[in-house]
Amino acid sequence: MSKAIIFDFDGTLVDSQSLIYECFEEATRIIAPNRIEMAKNIIIGPQLRESVKVILGDKLLEKVDIFIEKFIDLHDKNVVKKCCPFPMANEVLDVLFQKKLSMAIATNKRTFPTISLIEHFGWSKYFTFIECSDSKEKNRNKIDMIYEIVQEPSFKYSYYIGDTLADGLSAQANNLPFIRANYGYGEKDEWSKVNIYKSINSIDELLASNIYE
Repeated sequence: MSKAIIFDFDGTLVDSQSLIYECFEEATRIIAPNRIEMAKNIIIGPQLRESVKVILGDKLLEKVDIFIEKFIDLHDKNVVKKCCPFPMANEVLDVLFQKKLSMAIATNKRTFPTISLIEHFGWSKYFTFIECSDSKEKNRNKIDMIYEIVQEPSFKYSYYIGDTLADGLSAQANNLPFIRANYGYGEKDEWSKVNIYKSINSIDELLASNIYE
């Protein structure tokens, strides 16, 4: 039986936390300075629009679009300079590639920064599919991204690895075993709704599992 892995991106393969918080906080200082504490405590992982709505709150929803524009401007011009792979991510991807596992990405990140980083890191050869929040339409649901990937025969028996509760629920909705990246940015509790196949504390622990056997 062939096996495949579908990865989340931020908090799973790529350490982008400092840049994302920097951009959320700077955009909030400009647009809604009284909401700065919300920006400092936002969970990384949901779609950008949903995170912005949480930061601004119900009374400032008319500013969502201008906030998103400012965030994108700040983020995209710094994404290659300020994001890096998690330790051992390069080595893990190369081993899995040599083992001939099919690999894909399903992420709530937008296409431009995702592809920019993949090309910068030299990862293009590793991934058969790269599905982003705006790949085909705006604000795509991660459940649907994963569903589209697993329609391909080589991804019929896939694992999904991610760091947030939403990642786990998206895998579960597609009947995929979920590998939780404990080293990422996701929630530290409230995981009782998710069936976790395996938890890892660093990405190289994937190589100690039986996922490619």
